[in-house]
Amino acid sequence: MTLKNNSLGMNSILIAISTSLISIILHESAHYLIAEYFNLNPELHHNYVRPLIEPSEKQLMLIALAGPTFSLIIGILILFISIKLFKPSLMKLFLLWFGMSNILNFLGYMLIAPFIKDGDTGRVFNYFKIPFFISIIIAVITFLITKKLFQYLSKEFIFYKNAELFDKKECQKQLLIFPIIFLIIGVSLLNLPITVWFSLLPTVFVPMTYLSTLRVYKKMEIIDAEITINKISITLLILTILVIIIFRNLI
Repeated sequence: MTLKNNSLGMNSILIAISTSLISIILHESAHYLIAEYFNLNPELHHNYVRPLIEPSEKQLMLIALAGPTFSLIIGILILFISIKLFKPSLMKLFLLWFGMSNILNFLGYMLIAPFIKDGDTGRVFNYFKIPFFISIIIAVITFLITKKLFQYLSKEFIFYKNAELFDKKECQKQLLIFPIIFLIIGVSLLNLPITVWFSLLPTVFVPMTYLSTLRVYKKMEIIDAEITINKISITLLILTILVIIIFRNLI
């Protein structure tokens, strides 16, 4: 297998890592802007925001709420743009991953809310004194929605192949399996060091959500794909390097 025939996988890995890091930066920036609005003299870091002035309980709740809410809004918007406004292309694939990554930033926090009280949604639930059993129900509903949504989005991956001769097994590896592995390992390492242990939960477990997309893709009867991606995007490579540098400089 030549580098040319692996270009789909290389581009997919670059897209998965860059969009994940960008979505994390945007998520934390939303926390930062609300803390700045309250004049709390916040510090923006790679996976957390630290107000240097002690916030009130309400301010802390609003700061916590800002991240997941922004991630959900931007995720829905980007997914709509990707699905409805772009023809199959590397840009469409980039926007697809970007939208999915942002939505996962919201759904992931909804899933862990009952168990991680110091997480974003955990703090919001705690502020409103939402009973534990209600938070469990919300988490279960979130899990079902997440599964259905990412199964549905599997059809957005059918447009791409790595060579003129379509090989579905090779495409599923390059489109989803390789990116999932690199997301779990790469983004987890890039998030180090961490201030609290549960900061790594999203980077380790959330990418596994894409396995539901992979399972449906495997079952689809795909004879051929529209777009052959047989070269690595230099623009995408430069973007990924720049995003990694920015992300690490926030530590």
